[in-house]
Amino acid sequence: MLGERVKKLTKLMLTGLTMALCVVAFSPTVKAEAAMLQESEPNDNPAQANQLPLNTWVKGKMDDEYDYDVDWYQFTIPKRGVSQIEMIPDSTNTSGAGWEVSVQDVNRHEMLQISGRTAESYKLGLAPGKYYMKVSGIHQTFVDNTHPYNLRINYSESEEWEIEQYYENKNFSNANNILPNKKYTGNMYSERDVDYYRVKINGKQQTTVTFSIDDTVSSPGRWMVELIEYNTRKSLGFYTTSENLTRTVQCNGDLIIKVSTGLWWYAEGDIYHVQAAVKNANKTTTPVKATVKKPSATKITSIKAGKRKATIRWKKASKATGYYVYRATSPRGKYKKVATVTGKTSYTDKKSLKRKKNYYYKVVSIRKSGSKVVKAKASAYKRVKIK
Repeated sequence: MLGERVKKLTKLMLTGLTMALCVVAFSPTVKAEAAMLQESEPNDNPAQANQLPLNTWVKGKMDDEYDYDVDWYQFTIPKRGVSQIEMIPDSTNTSGAGWEVSVQDVNRHEMLQISGRTAESYKLGLAPGKYYMKVSGIHQTFVDNTHPYNLRINYSESEEWEIEQYYENKNFSNANNILPNKKYTGNMYSERDVDYYRVKINGKQQTTVTFSIDDTVSSPGRWMVELIEYNTRKSLGFYTTSENLTRTVQCNGDLIIKVSTGLWWYAEGDIYHVQAAVKNANKTTTPVKATVKKPSATKITSIKAGKRKATIRWKKASKATGYYVYRATSPRGKYKKVATVTGKTSYTDKKSLKRKKNYYYKVVSIRKSGSKVVKAKASAYKRVKIK
């Protein structure tokens, strides 16, 4: 009787516990450790989904040995990058249990799926936003699926991966914007997936497009690659390939690179790269250097002596981002910069001033843009005798 009460109390305590955080650095080959996030029941639907931080192991289990239980998690992709699911049995799991994992966007479109006892999904450049992950047991005769699993969503930030979203939402207007002469990476998350890339081109240009298969792909599937003039929607070339491909076209304005696959073409998950080399790209994209406008000169309005200090005030100058304060020991002597002032029009000098001695000050208004500084004419000097 006492043993049954202890078991019930322990189950209630575990159900009420929130997840205890232990982050594991991103590496698909790292094994999960005993200290990690703990699944919190109930999480049987998206509304009850456990929050799962990225690159963090969670330990969970099916509460029903006959596969009626499901576990839901929710995670957020913060920026453009690449993601991957990883599933392994917990170190305490000696059964032959296996699981199915499905990643869905907020509209319940499935974006990734894996199944098995130990599995990794293919990599995918999931668009920034919120996602759900559903875990269920694989029904196997005489196998108890209540043994625990370890699950993690790996993520790393990247500007080179395509921004992946549900295929019916993709079109010319939300194509991935890519820079000339830079390599980008993508893959087909399903047989219906279509990827669009838009190359910004000024005027009529000769453009060489390279489609290449990643070295990690040992048995490539087959892709369709189409080059389209963005403004006119005119097709400049259509190719099917299971090999690396290079084609040169004349394009007037922006170019669309459309990548897709077909049923039974087996390219799902295979990583590819696209790159567009635009002739004279540097000349057409070189920004015009901006000129930095000179600020107006300022004027010292007052100077007040204190005990081994002097306070200088001046007028605010138009277009000025700051001021240089200079000091000398004679009216026409060598003036040395003692301060750079921003955000105000006064300065108190306390640097090595001697009592009963005269000092002379000038103020120069400046305008800074990047590494360039433009100075106005120096103000007339003002004298002060230190107390």
